[in-house]
Amino acid sequence: MVAHGCRRLVVNVLVSLVTAVVGLHVVTLPSASSASSASSAAFAASAPGGRFAGTARLPGCSGAVVRWPMALDSDRAVVVTNGHCVRLPFLGAREVLVDERQWRRIELLDGAGEVALRVRGVGLQYASMYRTDVAVLELRETYADLAAGGVTPFALATRGPSRGDLVRIPSGYWTEQRACATPGTAYRLHEREWDWWRSIRLPALDGCAIRGGYSGSPIVSRETGQVVGIANTGYVGGRRCIDSACEEDRRGAVRMRRDMNYGQQTAWLLGCLDAGRSFDLDTPGCRLAGPRD
Repeated sequence: MVAHGCRRLVVNVLVSLVTAVVGLHVVTLPSASSASSASSAAFAASAPGGRFAGTARLPGCSGAVVRWPMALDSDRAVVVTNGHCVRLPFLGAREVLVDERQWRRIELLDGAGEVALRVRGVGLQYASMYRTDVAVLELRETYADLAAGGVTPFALATRGPSRGDLVRIPSGYWTEQRACATPGTAYRLHEREWDWWRSIRLPALDGCAIRGGYSGSPIVSRETGQVVGIANTGYVGGRRCIDSACEEDRRGAVRMRRDMNYGQQTAWLLGCLDAGRSFDLDTPGCRLAGPRD
């Protein structure tokens, strides 16, 4: 969200457009009991350094500053968000963007949700909505610059969440948080032409009633404080697999789960790091789709 006048209006229009075109990639349900449950869970979930430490605000979306395991202080920092947040019209079903020069303004927040630094994204290291919905943005600023400005990056978990794990979802865009216990992951998730694997379930009625602008928000383990995924889509009713995402199990059965939101796992990113600090799709074991996959 941008601070003043017509610029704020433009960003809010973008949120509405993302909501309309992608089937409300993040939602708040109108039920008063849902809102109350989410609000209570959000208040209860706390984090060392403040609940919004390391979160990012992009036009119409949220994100998270992430530090690769072997990154040096002199390395340029990165922000992780959704692939659908980096371009309109949205990426195609099997489209992959790699190493593109892109300029964008990003606000990084402190633990209280105040803007700690205004930074500049200078490159798009990776973006795709195939198998996952993720983008990695390279900043002009280094990790040393961020530390001097009071910004604390997140670390990525090496695996996704298990059934019953407690997670929180801080939104840099809205500076609000949701929290719930995840009932596990979906084998495959379909929405319009997009196909996502091992999506994290985020039940709205258990506290994760998220809304437009939560796209790209980190899904953080309340046990470890590490990021296990990023929020990307949700239930809005309507047509199965078109207006709302639908799940497919290993036997091919398809169903649309009422009041279920979803996120994409981020552990895959760690398998695509050369020497633990440089993003490279050619790294042995990398499972992310390449431009010709």
